[in-house]
Amino acid sequence: MEGTMEIKTVTRIPMAKPMPPAKQGRVLTVLSIDGGGIRGLIPATILARLEAQLQEKDGPDARIADYFDVVAGTSTGGLIAAMLTAPGKDNRPLFAAKDISQFYLENGPKIFPQKGGWVWVPGFVRNAVKTVRSGPKYDGEFLHEKINSLLRDIRVADTLSNVVVPAFDVNRMHPILFNSFEAEREAHKNPRLADVCIATSAAPTYLPAHSFATKGAGGEPHAFELVDGGVAANNPTMAAMSLLTKEMIRLRQQLEDKDLHLVNGGLVSGLTTTRKAVTDPTTTKSFENNPTTAAMTALIAMEKEKGKQTLMGRQDAEASVYRNILVLSVGTGIANQTHKYTAADCNKWNLLNWLTNDGFSPLLDFFSNASADMVDIHAEMHFELLGCEKNYLRIQTETLEGDNALVDCTTEKNMAELIKIGNDLLKEKVARVNKDTGVYEPVEGASTNEQALKELAGKLSEERRIRQATALK
Repeated sequence: MEGTMEIKTVTRIPMAKPMPPAKQGRVLTVLSIDGGGIRGLIPATILARLEAQLQEKDGPDARIADYFDVVAGTSTGGLIAAMLTAPGKDNRPLFAAKDISQFYLENGPKIFPQKGGWVWVPGFVRNAVKTVRSGPKYDGEFLHEKINSLLRDIRVADTLSNVVVPAFDVNRMHPILFNSFEAEREAHKNPRLADVCIATSAAPTYLPAHSFATKGAGGEPHAFELVDGGVAANNPTMAAMSLLTKEMIRLRQQLEDKDLHLVNGGLVSGLTTTRKAVTDPTTTKSFENNPTTAAMTALIAMEKEKGKQTLMGRQDAEASVYRNILVLSVGTGIANQTHKYTAADCNKWNLLNWLTNDGFSPLLDFFSNASADMVDIHAEMHFELLGCEKNYLRIQTETLEGDNALVDCTTEKNMAELIKIGNDLLKEKVARVNKDTGVYEPVEGASTNEQALKELAGKLSEERRIRQATALK
């Protein structure tokens, strides 16, 4: 279902990005999707359910991009983010959430072909040979061709919702966060979305690294030499939060000397819904050009109207973002490897053992699991500290075993099992990671993940309805 279906918009408001400015305290909404290769079928299943719940409230044309200010994704999550937010026919999202699983089912076996002919060779021998040979395990040609054919010349700033997609620059030895906020202001940070997706999914040892160049406003070249975003942030939740905080601080600094007043319960005097108001003095863009930026501007004005300080410190600004946000963070599952290794085991490993051991790659697993869990723990602690822990919903499983835990097992049987895992996860109770043990534990008195999604869908729908009503005034 590669974006060929004609989808008509349900909203009457012609906008480049679906979310107009808000008038209530909860002004920002974030969707974050982890990396994990073919395990992207798990979040695809969960997001299909969320979109179905939104359609029950707002009609069959409702799409994920209509409700989230920011969609962040790493690796396979970055690809999902692009499919959900890239503009297709009639400037509507290229994919409905329900079609993403079918995309994986059809294309996964071509991205990660399951080669035969070695069945008589022990698994550890096959893995060892694949590890020491030159080049990545897969050539990536089909994946690159598919991404380019889908996204063509769409750029980061063109997405229907703001996106955040991490990658790691091996030349600079520095993480890169491709995002709509900066892409709208700085030409060299606005590459083709296809290049960003290829880069963020270039998992070391699995797929080839990706290089491309952009041009600055003066035509100066900017080269990128990139590998998988999972090296920097396999769970991109905090990357998205950090960028929102940075944008809030930037706006506060620019608006501190402006005389702002509330209009219609949330819009700022001088700001209109025509996308041509209050010019940012450092660029040719306006605050209204990005509805999320306009929403943050309205929040700042509301705080000033209530007699709060106009210019907040960094800690105050961060607290303001967290208190006025809804976050859905969806994982791709991790292997049930608790108690699998000991320090004594690690001390016996040579370099090859660290890269491949019993079908797994301990070194890569340690990095990706630690990165994802640290982000989850950090987010939980921040929301809890500010007394708004219900604003953060993390859906993740740590029970994957065998082929389910691999990022590249694309047999029909395994892909069907991953979809089932996603559906089963919806029936489980909302859980949070224990910062001491790393184990996901059900929250006392919590509902199921599906019920939590339903409640979230209600909040997202109400927020969008209020924003539309405000924009029509």
